[in-house]
Amino acid sequence: MCFMKYWAVWSALAVTLALSAACSSPTTPTPPPPPPPVAAPPTLTCTEGVSRATVNASGMAVSFDTPPVKDGQGSVSVECAPPSGETFPIGTTEVKCTATDSLNRKGECSFNVTVSKLAQLSKTRYLAFGDSITAGEVSFPLGSLSRGAGTITKQVVVPSAAYPTILLKTLQGRYASQADAMIVANYGLGGERTIFARDRYFQALNIVRPEVVLLMHGHNDIPAGENGAASGAASEIDIMAAEAARRGMRVFLGTLCPPRPGGNRTIGQIYIDDYNNRMRVVASRQGAVLVDVYNALLPEVTRYIGVDGLHPNEAGYAKIADVFFQAIQANLEVR
Repeated sequence: MCFMKYWAVWSALAVTLALSAACSSPTTPTPPPPPPPVAAPPTLTCTEGVSRATVNASGMAVSFDTPPVKDGQGSVSVECAPPSGETFPIGTTEVKCTATDSLNRKGECSFNVTVSKLAQLSKTRYLAFGDSITAGEVSFPLGSLSRGAGTITKQVVVPSAAYPTILLKTLQGRYASQADAMIVANYGLGGERTIFARDRYFQALNIVRPEVVLLMHGHNDIPAGENGAASGAASEIDIMAAEAARRGMRVFLGTLCPPRPGGNRTIGQIYIDDYNNRMRVVASRQGAVLVDVYNALLPEVTRYIGVDGLHPNEAGYAKIADVFFQAIQANLEVR
């Protein structure tokens, strides 16, 4: 009897607890973690530019590094137009690069590719033929003459001052891609007269086998104005130029230097003018390029011609080299 009583009480308590649990508020679920933050749009950093040089007139293939990208969501692709490895023409081309992320957001930058044309000559082997002024003789004063005006001088060959030496350095500097192939052979001989130079000239042609001949000769033929001296020397120059042309060589024909007043070896102006006019005729007849050394040095003759009145000094030889260089550049540089 007592058992039944306690069982009823226990059952009632269990039911009460069950109903209480059923009527209470449900437990609040744990919220999900927040989504990861979205990355900033992609950005690119381009280089300041790329410069290249080529001898090819149509341009060259240029490779460059892909610009580094920062930020962007997911995988980020970078494309440049024109792309690396493309052939770029001579001049400046703008390259535009675009980064695109997985949200299709874009970042851009640009830089220039500059391709320059290296200067080139169509011919690289030169023969400089002439007398002491080609050899590079420089006058040094030894003292005043005891009688009469003027100064005693001594001529010394200075190979480093000779115009062919300076010309070679100038050509190699301007046409760096051809520097190793550039030759300017100096066949200057002091005291030689043009009328006796033919055999030596032909020998020089056979040894050097030049593509271009630089002729400046005649100073020893005409100083005293002997009858026919200018004509005979000019005839020999004509023969030399014709032979070079026959062999397919270009000829650059230099006029004689102007005399410096007061020198003890000055050539009379009338003889200089006569001979230089003959050089103009020869150049025209043989299709040679006239290199007007005379008029290039004349405005500052005391600066360029040494104390003997005939031979250039170091500055004069440098000026002669520059005049020949300008003629070569104008006529033989590849455009």
